[in-house]
Amino acid sequence: MAKIFPMFSGSEGNATFIGTDDFAVLIDVGVSYKRISEALYAKNLSPDKIDAILITHEHTDHIKGLKTFLKYHKVPVIASRETIYALEYAKIINFESPRIYIDECNEYIIGSAKIKRFPTSHDCVGSSGYTVTLSDGVKLAVCTDLGIVTDEVKEALCGSRVVMLESNHDPSMLRLGPYPPELKIRISSEKGHLPNAVCAETIAYLYENGSDRFILAHLSEKNNTPEKASSAVRAALIDKGATENSDYILYVAEKEGTRVITI
Repeated sequence: MAKIFPMFSGSEGNATFIGTDDFAVLIDVGVSYKRISEALYAKNLSPDKIDAILITHEHTDHIKGLKTFLKYHKVPVIASRETIYALEYAKIINFESPRIYIDECNEYIIGSAKIKRFPTSHDCVGSSGYTVTLSDGVKLAVCTDLGIVTDEVKEALCGSRVVMLESNHDPSMLRLGPYPPELKIRISSEKGHLPNAVCAETIAYLYENGSDRFILAHLSEKNNTPEKASSAVRAALIDKGATENSDYILYVAEKEGTRVITI
């Protein structure tokens, strides 16, 4: 039985646990090591059991606790070559730290799971999403921090049973909100963050291609609400004739997660 645990989600920090009886990974370590450890122990999980850390990109809300985590747990860091270089330059990882460069043409095996990376459109070089395919063929995907859904992203996500996808902002809230103009432009750009409508449209496409569990992630606290994000997805899936909790299950990742989802 696989577990996915969105421990932290949002602009203040991101971290997701995925694991089974024979492997466990973290995708991003964007809060302190102390908070990561406490969140794992609270769900009878342990940082000692983590086999690898997958990093999506080098922004602080995705790597804040990485250096300390690696101090206590000598696990490999998996990321794009560009992200690894950025982590080395920032002295987050040192030359003794195990690291694995992964591109979209290869995969990495941990226990019975296959890890694949795909590129995402964000305002840093080498930004990534990941899929994890289990021994029974079930695929899980995590894809946040992207301004557009490219054909490459769609192809990578297609066929995933579980999809964790960014639903960052409502454009009207962003436009009328408190952020300075330059930040609003950045967020709404093709290298920024995904609006609710594009997330919903993508989820409807993925539902038609076999996905049936969706986790909305990286919601902006100031430019979105869980109700707006989930309503957009429900409307898109109603158009496909889908019924919630029968044909699909929808979750919204919390700022500090309380739910472990079993697959």
